[in-house]
Amino acid sequence: MQHPISGLVVLASIVLFVAQACDKTTSLTETTAPNAIDGEADLDATFQPITDIPIPPGTTLDAQNSLILGTGDQWTGRLVININQSHSEAFALYTTQMPQFGWKPIASVQSGTSLLTFIRGNRATTIEILDSRAISGVLVRITMTPQAQKIN
Repeated sequence: MQHPISGLVVLASIVLFVAQACDKTTSLTETTAPNAIDGEADLDATFQPITDIPIPPGTTLDAQNSLILGTGDQWTGRLVININQSHSEAFALYTTQMPQFGWKPIASVQSGTSLLTFIRGNRATTIEILDSRAISGVLVRITMTPQAQKIN
């Protein structure tokens, strides 16, 4: 027969886990370009689920609207983040920093909703930058996919 207190401990653990998973925003730590001279992040000391795109300091994750499958340099899905920068600063950040992470620019449009498209190896990414009235700074949606294969 199972003791009733052990059942309560299991139930409390599950409730605590679910409550932490339902948190809407999570702080992300800064990542830097490979071989960066200054500001190099200690990746061993912090959890870094995504390592192949620039994430500026103070960025928060919109976990409710993100869907990330995989980690490191092989993730796919949608990353939605809040960046505490102006629209033009965020556009400049991704325009200049993505090539330092090995991404080749394909197309970009800077407007009220800016779009940037890059490829690297067998992957493609689209970065959408939107002004947000709900937060200070901008909302950035990054969609990462495997590149489509050509059909002959």
